Amino acid sequence: MKTFVLDASAVLRFTDKEPGYVRVRDLFEAAARGELRLLISAVNWGEIVHAVAKRCGAQSQHILDNLASLPMTIVPVDAGAASRAAHFKLLYGVPYADAFAGALAVAPSGGGNSTQAATLVTADNDFRGIPGGKIDVEFLPGK
Repeated sequence: MKTFVLDASAVLRFTDKEPGYVRVRDLFEAAARGELRLLISAVNWGEIVHAVAKRCGAQSQHILDNLASLPMTIVPVDAGAASRAAHFKLLYGVPYADAFAGALAVAPSGGGNSTQAATLVTADNDFRGIPGGKIDVEFLPGK
């Protein structure tokens, strides 16, 4: 089964109905049908919680509850995940929070020996500097 990793920018495009939200919606629908697996790092989930709370104030909990009910697995962060993200940042120069999404896409099973990497779905241009073939990235359209 194909696995996709969503970063915070992809989910926020969905919530804000910005360019690319239809693609993210389609991924959620396919995951609900059991056709693919969606993952998001707990660190990137935290970025979403912060952004929604900042923008929406009192309504944020309702929005976050709806997002949490979508068919995506929030992957916990432990010392191993933090180390993989740190190495990803070191190799590719992306911001540390983004490195959690990148590292999760490289090893979606949580270890360094994954034989099948996931596709990272993002609107974040920080991933554009990663050399081709190192990570499978699907970029959402620009605003």
